[in-house]
Amino acid sequence: MSLQTVAFIGTGIMGKPMARNLLHAGYPVRAWNRSAAKAEELSAQGAEVFATPAEAAEGAQVLICMLSDGPTCD
Repeated sequence: MSLQTVAFIGTGIMGKPMARNLLHAGYPVRAWNRSAAKAEELSAQGAEVFATPAEAAEGAQVLICMLSDGPTCD
């Protein structure tokens, strides 16, 4: 059974550890963060990092949004 691809929109204080745990469990992870450097930290652990939320979400079976506030969602 293949694992579902998970997209993380927001890889900050909460999102990064959650994404890291999924990577360690073998899940394919796609990531985006408005501060690109935070998402890039996951790249070394196997995540694919994208320039936009839409790109990160494309092709994922599961989407997790971990954003800090309303304006971030706009």
